[in-house]
Amino acid sequence: MSDTSLPIDAEYDVVVIGSGASGKSAALAAAQGGLTVAILEKLPETGGTSVYAEGTAAFESSEQKARGVPDAPGAHFPTKEEGFRRYTDYSHHRANPDVVRVQVENTAETIDLYTSLGITYTDVSIYAYDQPYELYTFHRPEGLGARCQEVLLTAVEDAGVEIFTSTPAKRLVIEDGAITGVVAEDSDGKTLRIAAKAVVLASGGFGNNPDLVAKYSWFPRTAHAMYQCVPTANTGDGLAMALQAGADTEALGTVMIAACAREKMLTSHSSGAGSQPVLWVNKTARRFASEEVAMSFADSGNTMAKQPDATVYAIIDQATVTHLMVEGSDIGLGDFIPFHAKLDHLQAELDEDVAIGRAWKADTIDDLAREVGLDPEVLTATVEEYNTACDKGEDPLFFKPARFLRPVSTAPFYAINMAASVLVSCGGIRVNGNLQVVDRDYTPIPGLYAVGMEASGLFGDTYNLDVPGTANGFSHASGRVAGRHVVATLKG
Repeated sequence: MSDTSLPIDAEYDVVVIGSGASGKSAALAAAQGGLTVAILEKLPETGGTSVYAEGTAAFESSEQKARGVPDAPGAHFPTKEEGFRRYTDYSHHRANPDVVRVQVENTAETIDLYTSLGITYTDVSIYAYDQPYELYTFHRPEGLGARCQEVLLTAVEDAGVEIFTSTPAKRLVIEDGAITGVVAEDSDGKTLRIAAKAVVLASGGFGNNPDLVAKYSWFPRTAHAMYQCVPTANTGDGLAMALQAGADTEALGTVMIAACAREKMLTSHSSGAGSQPVLWVNKTARRFASEEVAMSFADSGNTMAKQPDATVYAIIDQATVTHLMVEGSDIGLGDFIPFHAKLDHLQAELDEDVAIGRAWKADTIDDLAREVGLDPEVLTATVEEYNTACDKGEDPLFFKPARFLRPVSTAPFYAINMAASVLVSCGGIRVNGNLQVVDRDYTPIPGLYAVGMEASGLFGDTYNLDVPGTANGFSHASGRVAGRHVVATLKG
């Protein structure tokens, strides 16, 4: 039996697939415009990747205007024009200007929306406080992303949106080239046909599907060696449905990568220590970059993704452990590892990781190399060369700044197993400025939209941490723009 022959179990003006920030934003805008809306969520609860978000990028927002200038000497809040240029230039002009315009013109509204829902913004700042290129776009809410998603869910429910959890969408219903509904499966395994005049794909991309990451990203050889430090289920459901409808694949492949201690969460202190600009070596036991790249998690993730098996070892000594515990981190990782935060759980974590074989400890560098499985002679030479650079305050190999040159000389020595970790894909289905999914000729597929990390258009090959909060900001803004376009289209 064809999908069009299945009996219709329910009918809505709009069906949204996915219940993260982008899906709820699209549903809220459509419902506020007077349409009937349903959200299909494959997991037992709503939330999406934005639950793990910290801040939201916005330009010329009410919060920025109220503050006047950032709480930093000589800094300023960027204009929409500055934002537009930064996105475009950072992408090497691979960004879609229509999509960039969606971001810079609509993110300020997100701040006003959340303020109206009771969210208070504690500051508007940057993500990495020692990163010189970041724009001051990072709006940090009380309760962070988890709290924002709670209040947004309440707003969506109050607007009359019907939400079906444990109900994965399987495929689109297509008639004469137009989207007319979705085939889904309820919690009991029953097949459902849900009719709709428009479908919004908001399932968060394909970052948790190593096969798709290998197929579409720029690092196919190491995709399967990575691990997921964010427990989401973004496995490419929306992408599969878009391709079914004839969507263009030209802009696929960008992923957001972070450097993490393998099998650890971003809040882990051993992961935070390994993510500092300490000595990094790959499986050849040699350095491969200036570790100051750690100041940008997106760039450090890219750097590690290029290494054999996407694996890196952070080599630190007991003096560094004490420094990080007593004096604090040299760089921050947003709210996960705050700038200059004392990593007071570090020693306990390291001891536990060593006990279970997730990290290694030895009294000599030679023995440490043997514990890890590296060439002892090469690692010893690497550490000696690095310590010489630290003593001189000058790194002739990679020109690492002197303030980050901390020697590895006080036993015992540790090796933390670091890995590149895909947080989320952010180069997905090709869309236009209305968030309509388009084909190879840039012609919109009638009734089909993609929002948030499901859509492409803001990036080249790398997530833009120069504009912190971009992914979360785009999820909200793109969802609303798509929802309003559906309203305008269906109501004429």
